[in-house]
Amino acid sequence: MSIETILVPMDGGDACMEVLETAWIVANRFDAHIEAFHVMPKPGEAEGFLFPQLPAKLRDTVVAEAVKDAEEKAAQVKSIFDEFCQKYNVTLADKPTSGATARWSTGMGHVNDVLVRRARLTDIVAAPRPERHASTLRRSPVGDTLEALIIESGRPLLLVPPGWSARKCEHAAFAWNESPEAARALAMVMPWLKQMSVISVLASKKRQESTEILVEYLAWHGVSALVYWLDDKGDTAKEAITNTCNEIGAEFLIVGGFSSARARQRLFGGVTTHLLTHSNIITVMVH
Repeated sequence: MSIETILVPMDGGDACMEVLETAWIVANRFDAHIEAFHVMPKPGEAEGFLFPQLPAKLRDTVVAEAVKDAEEKAAQVKSIFDEFCQKYNVTLADKPTSGATARWSTGMGHVNDVLVRRARLTDIVAAPRPERHASTLRRSPVGDTLEALIIESGRPLLLVPPGWSARKCEHAAFAWNESPEAARALAMVMPWLKQMSVISVLASKKRQESTEILVEYLAWHGVSALVYWLDDKGDTAKEAITNTCNEIGAEFLIVGGFSSARARQRLFGGVTTHLLTHSNIITVMVH
């Protein structure tokens, strides 16, 4: 899988510029195109079940105000994109061309539905890792949107941690647990792995046999990998992964997202939920 297009959902949050700058590093690495995408709510959608009960004249007024507010918000968000383009002298493009490019676009509807549909037709989605506690994340719109993108888009989600200084990463860590999600993640990020200077495989010793086969598989793709066993690196797998990444200086982590049952993750918290709130390096998740 080549990386030609990068979707960057933009909601006007403080991390928008950090994500755009990180996506720009990726775009230059692969001569890819950035789609900066903002979702506007449908007029009347936010008013819910009360909206149809309003008198027609009042509904028109509500719709007009909603449209005005949505357009003003879109203009504010676009100003971040414009600032980014000016700062990095970004080439704007509406169709494929050579070199790294970008474009601003908008959609309308429920944010999760619109983003998931749009994400299915891109190579990777770049988004900010939220600054929230896990228990809050699971009840928040941000957490709901990220989960929808991981579970329903069929595409990799690249998470940019808070305060991340955009740079070209050279040390990637791949968390291997023999799951279908991890296998898909490996296939989808292979173009990156081939460009990295250092590749580290993180696995439990109970998966030693498959890990040896994995290292051999990577070698067939021209990728040399080191193996780090997680068994004594933390009380749980999620802690072992983050602890090991910190110890070895990895800048880029690849994992299978929600490879355990989602209901169990919601109740007890799993690796995916932990990384959504604790990973301090670029993290790519694939379901």
